[in-house]
Amino acid sequence: MDDLKKQEVYKLLNKAIEDYNRENYEMAIVYLDDALQLDPHNPDVYYWRGKIATTDLNDEVIENAIADFSEAINLKPDYWEAYFERGKVYLYFNRLDDAEKDFLKVVELNPKFKDIYSYLAQIEIQRGNDEKAMEYLNKMKGGGDYKYYFNLGMIFFNAKSYQNAIKNFSKALELNKYLVDAYYYRAKSYEAIGEYKKALTDFKNATILMPEEKKFFTEMARVFFKMAEDELEKSGDILKAADLFIEGLTIDYNLKINPKYENVFRKAAKICIDNKDYKRALEYLEFEDRVLENTFVEGKFDFESYQRRKEEINALMKEAEKRLPLKERIKRKLYDIYLR
Repeated sequence: MDDLKKQEVYKLLNKAIEDYNRENYEMAIVYLDDALQLDPHNPDVYYWRGKIATTDLNDEVIENAIADFSEAINLKPDYWEAYFERGKVYLYFNRLDDAEKDFLKVVELNPKFKDIYSYLAQIEIQRGNDEKAMEYLNKMKGGGDYKYYFNLGMIFFNAKSYQNAIKNFSKALELNKYLVDAYYYRAKSYEAIGEYKKALTDFKNATILMPEEKKFFTEMARVFFKMAEDELEKSGDILKAADLFIEGLTIDYNLKINPKYENVFRKAAKICIDNKDYKRALEYLEFEDRVLENTFVEGKFDFESYQRRKEEINALMKEAEKRLPLKERIKRKLYDIYLR
């Protein structure tokens, strides 16, 4: 290839990199395709095509990313950056053996690149080999990056050393406030030591960053259930416990209340009726009714038991309703008519 054509290829490549850094990926691909027309054997062009493909990691484009990084490696066997990027793709899709091979190749080609040990540690953590993971982390002199602290946090988490896990997840988040898994596992650590409010805060942060992940919502609901159960066991505050169960059910209505506590709403309703707080009593009874319906549908109640519980709930509802102010009773009647 003549020098003018080489200059043109690298001019296009530089424009592609500039657009990549500006997150203008479509234009970057146009420049790379043009560069490929001029020089179909340029490893850097394939490398950057792979980098762009990794901005949208899904099953449709993942093979393209792997193919581009692989071609870059075929054209330039000592291209450690391409091994590194391909390894990260493999790791993202849980292809641990493939990722490990690429990361070990990076160690061979560029032993000064200490960040690679954090990725190797992550593989060992996923395999359950915490000791091996620790060996890799010890090779990162002084650590310092968020991946180091996150992986160290995972080792402590797996060892049930939750205070140390929290300390390291917190350091990771200081360096990268968008690290969803750090919020999640710090929340799990807080939950394990009974710091439920802090756990809820971290679960909420995780849901803000990744609202499509249903697991975070379920975990949050479970914490409210734990708080409710603790309230019943420690203080016996039925109203507070009932409110906490409602918080959990509002987030995830599929969660099941332990049979030991399943009459908490009825008890709370009776307390409210005695205190002449009839509106609040009805709210508890409506939740009691929903829980009963779900339990019966799942076959955990025979029909006679279901009917008996239903009659008890209805009797309490009628008692609370008839004592409501006239305006509230009219509102409820209109609401019932509307639902029909």
